[in-house]
Amino acid sequence: MNTQIHHIGFLLLPQAQLLDFAGPSDVFNTANQLITLTSAIAPIHYQIHLISGTTDKKVMTSSGISVNCDYTIYDKDIAIDTLLIAGSKADLDSEYDTTVLHWIKRIQPHLSRIGSVCIGAFLLAKTGLLHNKKATTHWQFAQQLKESYPSIEVTYDHFYIKDNNTYTSGGITSGIDLALALVEEDSGHTLASDVSRYLVVNLKRINTQELYSTLVPSDIELTPLVKKVKQYITDRLTQQAVSIIELAEMANMSERNFARVFKKESGMTPGIFNDCVRIENAKRLLESSDYTITEIATMVGYASDNVFRKAFIRLVTATPMHYRASFRSSTIDS
Repeated sequence: MNTQIHHIGFLLLPQAQLLDFAGPSDVFNTANQLITLTSAIAPIHYQIHLISGTTDKKVMTSSGISVNCDYTIYDKDIAIDTLLIAGSKADLDSEYDTTVLHWIKRIQPHLSRIGSVCIGAFLLAKTGLLHNKKATTHWQFAQQLKESYPSIEVTYDHFYIKDNNTYTSGGITSGIDLALALVEEDSGHTLASDVSRYLVVNLKRINTQELYSTLVPSDIELTPLVKKVKQYITDRLTQQAVSIIELAEMANMSERNFARVFKKESGMTPGIFNDCVRIENAKRLLESSDYTITEIATMVGYASDNVFRKAFIRLVTATPMHYRASFRSSTIDS
């Protein structure tokens, strides 16, 4: 079997997230190393190319580490088979140098596949290449991507999504999940599994991005009304329920108007928001305490651990025990 060199390009804009391209690059490089060490026959070896989205080959990452790229988008004849767009803080501004957009669209027909890591999906979406496709991004920005590009079927319940030859991955380390999937696609399960073991990461994580997301945005993202309701519920966590009538009175509004305004400002009904605040507090207790599930259920206002468990699974897509095992503080058992 003849080994083919597969050229993978990472497009980097200023303030690119280092792990978005360093993590996947290590996956591809480790695949090369393992093939060499074991004298295994694999159909593909990888060659990594870093491509600057500006006229300068040096790109400053969001971590303050500068990276010297191999090319800029202004260089001619950049021969790559796969293009992966790393996330950058600039991606959330939705304004891009048109040269970058034109370059991506010009090179795309010559690629075997194109993809993004984390919020790099915003740049890929801006080109129109995600139109009418399924895609994902970092869970915190999934709603923003969905609202900005309604034609895209956005979800964050996967670490990566493939739609034909277009790939998108979730938050930051999800680029590693995507790279492992590409190695498996290219050279089979055995090599991908060997790479995952060498890097001490799961070949396929059993959780979803939903497990890592927060149910309630940070206070700075909330409107004054929603923030006030959140604090009111938090101050009464041990109460089994805070009624919509009580919340409306607290806000000096009619029940009907309160429900309408609150849904518009928070995106949730008051009842769902009430559960989200309580379950978010339960998550913190599961992470940082030795309280039993029954004790935590009582502390966040549920009548029984069974009712609590059902609410937790519905909102977090995992059991309380599963969540605790995944996020338990490293200092508790030390």
